Amino acid sequence: MVLEADRLYAERMKCLSKRGSIARHRAGLALTGYVALAGCLALTGCTGEIGGANPAPAGSETDGGNGNGSGSDGSGSDGSGSDGSSASSTTTGGGNTTTGASTATTGGGGDIQANGEGSGQFITGTSCQMAGVDAAPTVLRRLTRLEYQLTLQDLLQLSEPPNVDAVPGDVAQEGFTAYAELHTISSTLLRTYLQVAQAQADLLFADTNRLAQVVGCDVDAAGCLDSFVTDFGELAYRRPLEADEVSNITTRAAEVGANTEDQFRYALEVILSSPNFLYRVELGDATDGLSNLTAREVASRLSFATWGRAPSPELLSQADAGALDTLEGLQAAATQMLADPRAQVYFETFFREWLNYDEMKAPKEPAADWTAGLMPSMQDETDAFLAEFAWSAGTDFFGALTANHTFVSPALADYYGLPTPAADGRVEFPAGDPRANTGLLTHASLLSAKSDGDSVALRGNWLRSTFLCEQLYIDAEELDAIGEELVGLTRMQIIAERNERPQCAGCHSAIDPIGVGFEQFDPSGRFDASVDLSTYPVTPAFPDDEADPSFDSVAQLGQKLAAMPAAAACLSSRVFLYAHGRDPGGQDSCAVEHSTKEFIGNQRSFSSLLLGLIEDPAFRLRRAPVAP
Repeated sequence: MVLEADRLYAERMKCLSKRGSIARHRAGLALTGYVALAGCLALTGCTGEIGGANPAPAGSETDGGNGNGSGSDGSGSDGSGSDGSSASSTTTGGGNTTTGASTATTGGGGDIQANGEGSGQFITGTSCQMAGVDAAPTVLRRLTRLEYQLTLQDLLQLSEPPNVDAVPGDVAQEGFTAYAELHTISSTLLRTYLQVAQAQADLLFADTNRLAQVVGCDVDAAGCLDSFVTDFGELAYRRPLEADEVSNITTRAAEVGANTEDQFRYALEVILSSPNFLYRVELGDATDGLSNLTAREVASRLSFATWGRAPSPELLSQADAGALDTLEGLQAAATQMLADPRAQVYFETFFREWLNYDEMKAPKEPAADWTAGLMPSMQDETDAFLAEFAWSAGTDFFGALTANHTFVSPALADYYGLPTPAADGRVEFPAGDPRANTGLLTHASLLSAKSDGDSVALRGNWLRSTFLCEQLYIDAEELDAIGEELVGLTRMQIIAERNERPQCAGCHSAIDPIGVGFEQFDPSGRFDASVDLSTYPVTPAFPDDEADPSFDSVAQLGQKLAAMPAAAACLSSRVFLYAHGRDPGGQDSCAVEHSTKEFIGNQRSFSSLLLGLIEDPAFRLRRAPVAP
């Protein structure tokens, strides 16, 4: 059988005529076409998307930064005009990505609505009942670095995830590294995969006990190599290997291996460098259009969506036995997996990317008691805090926006001026503390990352983007023109001007009143009582609360935000992205709506949101991309 992925690779081989061949790995013919293709895609104009994938959206960056385009985050060296001021903007809601000057909003009960042109025309709940089950096209997904790392841990039976720092980081867009259409293979990346495989082979053969567990037989016994390639390959490829696939590897291993150990090393390197391992292949039961995933493909999608790693032998066995064919069986498996610590490990990265605190920078003008060691402690604070609200049974996830406690190290508690934490790091905020009942919103890991530039616009835009899925964009030429007009004005004059000019106020009236409410928290996230908010030309307000937009504290802002149905729909769309490797399109709107309603209807339990996404019928479907 010719694997669909291999066929697609072959169709791309015409790229090779543009470049000469590249050096081959010692694995020889088994990888020749793959390596040559990877080198070609890296060195020519070929996009590298497989199966008719769309090109990366405009504004995406190769350095892992935000792909919003100039001025979208309000950062600017002088604060004059480079803060996101805009005459016209594009807003995305509920994960909807649009290209025209349109807006997407979320309505009551988590129903998602939109107008204007774009890729995500969301429909309402009433329409979902009539539309039937559907799914937007998917692309062939390469494992992210995290998925690769966690899958290696399981395959090689390691107690901890292996070190894969040498593997280049995935390109990020809107803070997320999950976008499958950006995950190409370069010659450099492939060489790194081979190096990791070699290093892991060294470690495996140095550990006799683990070697026996992974190989499953005596390496010197007759037939052991065939058995290893068959069994290990099945776990790595998430499907049984064809007889010719096994013989191709074992025959070549016998030819090039200097000894028995070298033959096993060769086989391991081939398997861990194969597109069958590095890509999540989904074929379904139809070549074109909408198709049902096979039982093992459902198991693979379930495992990656909950644990971020390939399915275990037990889950594959359940799939083979038909246990995942029914809604009840899939629910039972998903519920069990979400209760496993591996789900928490995988979604820690989701939270870091969603809230944009995966990387931190030291303040430009740090206080005298600042130390670089505080930054990882700030990240740990948010990790521990979110873990409680995401995984504790019966916990309202949005309680994280209004909670009156946190988890800090003694050093961080001292920096904040808080009481000595308990053994688990828990600290309750005293009455009158500026962080009282502010939950997540006053975590330094979040605030400090939104302070490099005009903090008013940055923090306001961040909150709208993160919790309401709204992004504000501005044309670069228009940004420059506005910036020139604002030269010479003070910061307060600029804030006043951009909230009065018609071409700017449309955006800034939505973000600046929010950002001002955070101004008493300095770039390191520490409260500064000397900042007088009454001197600002706009007052703290959350414009989305039409009944009473004003707020006197971040605690009040948190209460307003937690009550927004739009926040629940936005979170659902972000989880959809993390699980599916793409923003939800119009054909996915009912799946997002279903998970949103499950979230709201189950006391806003994070696990319920995930279960809602998994149990939706669309989770079992794949729509083939249309060939360009």
